[in-house]
Amino acid sequence: MISATSRSAQQRLDAVRSLAHLDAFDDAAYVAALRDEVTADAKDIAATDGAWAGVEAWDDRLRAALAAIDGYAARSMRIRLDHALADDTTVEPPFRTVLATTVLRYAGDLETLRERVVSVTARVDPAGAAATAAIVVACATTVHAARAALWDGVLGLARDLAAARVDHARFAARDPYAGDADRARWRAARRDLEQVAAQPVRIASARFADRVAALPPDADADADDEAAAAPPSREELIELD
Repeated sequence: MISATSRSAQQRLDAVRSLAHLDAFDDAAYVAALRDEVTADAKDIAATDGAWAGVEAWDDRLRAALAAIDGYAARSMRIRLDHALADDTTVEPPFRTVLATTVLRYAGDLETLRERVVSVTARVDPAGAAATAAIVVACATTVHAARAALWDGVLGLARDLAAARVDHARFAARDPYAGDADRARWRAARRDLEQVAAQPVRIASARFADRVAALPPDADADADDEAAAAPPSREELIELD
């Protein structure tokens, strides 16, 4: 069983090389390790390079984690195929590799996968093609479910981290001592963070800076932020005294 608590999130994925490892994999431990790493890295970067860099750091790390999980899913499919089809000669190693590397394409479309396997294996074993295809589909179903669970964990981190930074983005968007460009950038960032908090899968679409740059302006919200950013008048300062 893989249980070394000191392993990084990526090391936990990389260490899975057998069916026993797959069965013992701890999704919660993976997500917890990733949370600790992303939070620490973002905090360190923000301390030296500013809050914007900190947001970019955790966003990049989480998108990289999603990509790593997809790579892990492909490896998982190959492991499961090799185990389930250990005595099968109709699904040769090159075809197994193709099935493993394309397994995520069939999420939600397992019938197409079934038909593809039947069409290939029926050339060698017409009578057993349907049974072989059923085994491949069962492996894919398990891989899809495992991948979805890990993605959900990472996207949950994205939701939490984005929600925790909305207030800072709003404050930065209303900072009277910041330049107009900086305030405008943080206004867009706040909108992106709000959207990620509501629909965290948004982080998979593009890098943080690119998503922010592509957001259309929100005239009403921007006007409110600009009004809040205005320095207090002389009369207001007198009232404060």
